Amino acid sequence: MTDTPEKPQAVRSKTRQQGVGGRTFDLDPDNGQIISALARGLDVLGAFHVGDYQLGNHELAQRTGLPKATVSRITFTLAKSGFLQFDQRQRVYQLGPRSLNLGFVARADNDLRGNLHPLMQRLANETGLNVGLGMRDRDTMLYLDTWEGTALVGLKVYPGFRLPIFTTSMGRAYLAEISSDELNLLLTELEPQMVSSGQTRESVEEEIRHFREFGFSRSFGDWVDDIGTVAVPFSRPERKQVYIISIGGPLYKMQHSVVYEEIGPMLIRFRDNLERHARY
Repeated sequence: MTDTPEKPQAVRSKTRQQGVGGRTFDLDPDNGQIISALARGLDVLGAFHVGDYQLGNHELAQRTGLPKATVSRITFTLAKSGFLQFDQRQRVYQLGPRSLNLGFVARADNDLRGNLHPLMQRLANETGLNVGLGMRDRDTMLYLDTWEGTALVGLKVYPGFRLPIFTTSMGRAYLAEISSDELNLLLTELEPQMVSSGQTRESVEEEIRHFREFGFSRSFGDWVDDIGTVAVPFSRPERKQVYIISIGGPLYKMQHSVVYEEIGPMLIRFRDNLERHARY
């Protein structure tokens, strides 16, 4: 099950925007390795997004696509095991101490954001544009961190913000980086999202050809009107995880000649220097 990507408008003074959801794909009932009950419980935990303090069973059911009765049993179990906390007065749940502990462990083990912070901020300052670091999370691209430039008009995003795959430069850079087998599998799994966003396999292949020719992916008003971005994939030395670095801002700062002669090549050099010299 996938969410239909939203298309928020470009905003002045970079007001925060609502990202897209992040539901799991439909489970294969014939796959004997999948524990369905566990997967549904993880779906409920994954329904909490940045900015969500408390959620009720009704909203959790809407976000996960699970029956409310099923969600009620799952949240009761998660609360008993410490992964959720229940507010008896308001009849809502919030993440419990065991969930928060997992988050702290994951953040402590991921030093990438901290090491890149000064370099990314410098790039944002030099260009006046917004810089983002992201990765794929199921059927969306997930921002791990962002660094703001000085442009007055822009899309305000934040760590935890989710983007659609097919209409953003970040998603297109990911599609161009993975193997052909991975790409075919992903296009099959996400075909409803691809179609609903007005994209086809042919348009995806065209964007991949563009990446092969120029070294970066682009999106000019394809998801958000008046916003343009370019992106490149970035790998840690062990090459086990694909990250995406994006840079963008209002279309008046992302003119064709500027993108192809300055911003795109600058982003490629920036990424290449990171991969050659960074030690993470």
